[in-house]
Amino acid sequence: MRIWFLALTTLFIICCSQSGLAQPNNNSWLRKLEIGFTAGPQFFLGDLGGSVGAGTAFIKDVDWKETRPSAGFYLNIHPLDWFSIRAAAQLGVISGNDRHSPSLTQNDIFRFKRNLHFRSGTQELYLAMALYPLQLIPAKAGSLLRSIQPYGLLGAGLFHFNPKAQDIDGTWVALQPLRLEGQDFAEYPQSKPYSRTQYNLNAGLGIKFYINPSLYVGTEILYRKLFTDQIDNVSGSFYVDPATFDTYLSPAQSIRAKRLYYQGAYDLGGLAPHQTTIPRGNPLQNDAFFSHTIHIGMRLFNQHDRRMNCPVSY
Repeated sequence: MRIWFLALTTLFIICCSQSGLAQPNNNSWLRKLEIGFTAGPQFFLGDLGGSVGAGTAFIKDVDWKETRPSAGFYLNIHPLDWFSIRAAAQLGVISGNDRHSPSLTQNDIFRFKRNLHFRSGTQELYLAMALYPLQLIPAKAGSLLRSIQPYGLLGAGLFHFNPKAQDIDGTWVALQPLRLEGQDFAEYPQSKPYSRTQYNLNAGLGIKFYINPSLYVGTEILYRKLFTDQIDNVSGSFYVDPATFDTYLSPAQSIRAKRLYYQGAYDLGGLAPHQTTIPRGNPLQNDAFFSHTIHIGMRLFNQHDRRMNCPVSY
């Protein structure tokens, strides 16, 4: 993933440098480029943590205490005034912690007593299409209707994650290698290994305000629909027998796995977690995350083009 980010960064640097050196003709597609930078909070939606009641798929279940940062950059190509194609890269962090769950309902108390947590960096590349409906409405150059541009976004991409949890010695431990839900254990054939690089679909809404023909600011909410339930390394509806860790892991890994697979505060009546019906996670609903970012962007190659007198018309 780092190679891809480097490649995109190089592309953007080349585009920026060309904006000062090149003078393309009036019909050049280069006059329809925008470059933008983003920063803002990122939010996890999954098995761990959450708000009051049963887990849901969007803002209702956000654990605001687990708000984490993100930043990125993108390149917009405008084949049409009302349509653009975006290539983007974004870095961020997501996390969840059952200790932040309230203790008001049965669902809250269950998550609070489960007492699991995680954090993960995210690295994302995506392509998206954006539609600008106000561009279809006739308006005078320089009017507010031209300066303010709401839009909708739809796309797909690749992202990488690496869930970690903090052990008793303070070390943040990568969880996938510990196979805490029995992935690839003969005793648990239903528990399959997962890849830390996945594809996703995304959808969002945003709005731009053009300060002048070259520069704009904006804000955007972008939701990622994922096809994995392992962002937080919690999905299985059961706890494994900790003795199986000795069979499949190294001695050092087994010791950590036995500490991290179960950290609950349930009253189990003297039973081990795997001897009960208490679920560890919910495999029926995949994880998700979304970001709310502030954008700063600029158009390239427009300083000698009179068509740019209208803030949003090419």
